[in-house]
Amino acid sequence: MAVEKLQKYAKKASKKQLRLLMVLEGYYEDQYSLGYAAKRARVPLRGLMEFMQKYALPNYSDVSDAENGLKKISKLRSQL
Repeated sequence: MAVEKLQKYAKKASKKQLRLLMVLEGYYEDQYSLGYAAKRARVPLRGLMEFMQKYALPNYSDVSDAENGLKKISKLRSQL
């Protein structure tokens, strides 16, 4: 019973992480701002920024940051 609950929690957490990675991908592709990305992911802006910090995703300021962010996102997706 407890294992099933943990599995449900892990599945829910991984879906949320995938959603965060998806919106961050749009952010790095310059489709929308970081604030709008947080809104699309249904998380507070601070939560999105902490997620970025946790996984060492760069704050988008130039093309190299965007490229690095997209590379890291693809690596993170393969791990989920």
